[in-house]
Amino acid sequence: MNAAILVGGAGRRLGGVEKGKLVICGKTVVERILGSLEDFNTVIVCRDEEQSGKYEDWENVIVDEFRGMGPLAGIHAALKHFGDSTLIVAADMPFLRRNVALKLWKERARNKADALIPVWGCGKMEPLLAVYSATTLPEIERSLERGETKVLAPIMRLEKVIFYSIEKLRDVDEKLISFFNINTPEDLKRADELCWSTDSAGE
Repeated sequence: MNAAILVGGAGRRLGGVEKGKLVICGKTVVERILGSLEDFNTVIVCRDEEQSGKYEDWENVIVDEFRGMGPLAGIHAALKHFGDSTLIVAADMPFLRRNVALKLWKERARNKADALIPVWGCGKMEPLLAVYSATTLPEIERSLERGETKVLAPIMRLEKVIFYSIEKLRDVDEKLISFFNINTPEDLKRADELCWSTDSAGE
């Protein structure tokens, strides 16, 4: 099983901080995510060499081939690195549960899907906590080559995409805390409150 943590975002709404290195309850967000992904072969995906230097404490770090193209370029880099199906996790999701990661992985494999994208009841999708098959790589590359950066654009052109109800994950993540992400100072404050009030070890 393969997983990639995308740390490329600039964190502008947080004053340009490195989201993956934000400290939540004594651990960086990346450390927390890696702890939940201990069953996976994991790589950290950076936007460029300058950013990768900030993650030199970790062994497996790669950079985007397509620069300045956002998270779609990170997904492309991860899939090209592994050459196989990959769980994608954004670096601003400090409460990812281990069993959520495993369930998403197994559901994509069971359905032999090109991709499995979690979706809320309102229709909002979560393409940055999702599983992509290597079959998606050519279509993603075509998008990037023509300057198309929307993550879901190439995915919607594929033959077999599973839109997986997030409600089905409540048995392994009752409050669906895995999908909490940090974008603003208010989110960061809330994350610190949450980590002290919930078991966020990833089980």
